[in-house]
Amino acid sequence: MTLPNFSTYFESNDIDQQLSFLDLDVAVLRDAALQGLSAWASCTANHPPTYPGTVQWAEGTRALRESLLTRGWSRKNEANLPLVVNAKGTIAIAIASGDAQTGKSEGFPGTRSAKGPKTVEAIRANRQQLHFEFMDIEPVLASINTPGRSTWLFLTYRDSSLKQLRCELSQPVSITAEGQVNGFAKRIILPVVPFGEDLRLDDIAKVTQSPEITVEIKQLG
Repeated sequence: MTLPNFSTYFESNDIDQQLSFLDLDVAVLRDAALQGLSAWASCTANHPPTYPGTVQWAEGTRALRESLLTRGWSRKNEANLPLVVNAKGTIAIAIASGDAQTGKSEGFPGTRSAKGPKTVEAIRANRQQLHFEFMDIEPVLASINTPGRSTWLFLTYRDSSLKQLRCELSQPVSITAEGQVNGFAKRIILPVVPFGEDLRLDDIAKVTQSPEITVEIKQLG
């Protein structure tokens, strides 16, 4: 069963406002998505077939974590779900590949691949916080069910036909029996990033390098 999208934000002012509530902005999400796409574009026919998608996800995750660590966020790996969590422990974000409806304000997007039990449990926690009647999600591992923590998915989709990268930060509340996330309580849709035939985005060259983290060392005694 697919739940309706309860709130969708795609106007510039609304996007900025909603992201500011989460201590985020368009730039940090966009840069993570572009670094992932850049990693994908660097692959060749000699790489294993599944590697380009994997490296796009992995490098996007790395980039998002490295940017947010400078803002007091922390990285957490819970089973096979890599997260970045804010300082208060109230917001967690994971990167995932979305389907063709990703980034379309009128669409009903979902994840392109099935997710594991940790994502199921994250959705359970989201639904409980939002007071949804629980449907068709069996109990699973509970370690991710941190009281008060809301989990979001940063969905990215590379549209080869339209030559554009579409992204959104969305709060999942529904998942199919096959494990594909298919419903969101809130969607924050980022501006589309166009790219050329050879995927050499002008913006990729402008992506900021991973920020340097300065650690203050104090002498004891």
